[in-house]
Amino acid sequence: ESAVGYEKELNAHVQKERAAVVLASKTGELLYDKGIELVLYRNHLLDRTVSEILNLHDYSKNVVEKPVDVFTTSELASEIYAMHLAPAKLDIGKLASEWLNEQASYASKKEFLQTKLGGFSSASSEAVEPRDVILYGFGRIGRLAARELIKQAGKGQQLRLRAIVTRGSSDADIIKRASLLRNDSVHGAFKGSVLEDLANKSLIINGQIVHMID
Repeated sequence: ESAVGYEKELNAHVQKERAAVVLASKTGELLYDKGIELVLYRNHLLDRTVSEILNLHDYSKNVVEKPVDVFTTSELASEIYAMHLAPAKLDIGKLASEWLNEQASYASKKEFLQTKLGGFSSASSEAVEPRDVILYGFGRIGRLAARELIKQAGKGQQLRLRAIVTRGSSDADIIKRASLLRNDSVHGAFKGSVLEDLANKSLIINGQIVHMID
């Protein structure tokens, strides 16, 4: 009996992991293909490991007190990808909670999402031209702002970082600031590429050229 229970529990966990892989995949596809960012009760889902995604679902149950499951969120994410929506940030946790509470009123998850998100159709939205951003100062707040702007680049974002105004732009200054961007004592390592282009007084961050101006 204990062996059967062990196998059952293990299989249940593996199925959750498989659903988390689907959710992670759809999260990336939605962001890069359609400019739609998924969060789970304000927690980012991009670049999360399978274990982290499962822990976020436990968080929603124990902290937010909204018991959503990874099977529901992954299935909703797949349905959202099939829709023609304008770039947006969607809380998949809230949508999953609403579905679990209201599913008796809908024939399918597709019908539910069309009712909830139909007003965000890409056909009814106007294209938004990204605006260039210049950061004044590169202290901790400036570096965190730079991280967020860079993370959103190429994903339907409205803002893109083009330059940073600092007190110096010597080779030593640029090298130091690149190092500070790569590693933050509070927020940890930057999950991306930071290259110094000293000849052009720039940092190349995830392929984006950001000029250093003094």
